[in-house]
Amino acid sequence: MAGPFHYALTLFVAGVLFVIGEAATGMPSASGAGLEGDLSSPPALPSMALRDLSGRRVDTARLAGQPLLILNFMAPWCAPCLKEIPTLSRLARTSEGTIRIQGVLEGPVGPDALRRFLGKDGGAPFPLVLDPSMAFSRAMGVRGLPTTFVVDSGGRIVSRVSGAVDWSDPRVRRYLKSFISSKAGF
Repeated sequence: MAGPFHYALTLFVAGVLFVIGEAATGMPSASGAGLEGDLSSPPALPSMALRDLSGRRVDTARLAGQPLLILNFMAPWCAPCLKEIPTLSRLARTSEGTIRIQGVLEGPVGPDALRRFLGKDGGAPFPLVLDPSMAFSRAMGVRGLPTTFVVDSGGRIVSRVSGAVDWSDPRVRRYLKSFISSKAGF
């Protein structure tokens, strides 16, 4: 007997299997990661004072200004975050100055955890700021890690993704280039 209940159950099971399949493959593609673009009225990046790893003050509203900013919220204890970092680092090295990567370390991070996170060379693959109280994370609506925002040159949030992404995937690169050419004022 195939009624509306069975149809709804089938859709639910298919959705669960899709999510499990995405999780099993590691890092999803742009479409599977939930990259959301074309916001009808892009919100602006909020202005808050954070500190970088050297203790210098960083105004979050001033992070934009490149053709495109990738603002990635992460934590040292977050396994998907750690898996995503090499592809973010590769994107930073190969973007030829058109994309800026900015990491935001969420929550209190002690010196030992920070040393383990940064590795034996002690350097970050891209700039990091600390958000120990998670006020910036809350202002941005971060509900899980990693969460990444794509911000145009005017400081407007034009896309958001929840979950780890393979930033070296050609589909993701094309997606980012579309913002550089059409939405970032270039």
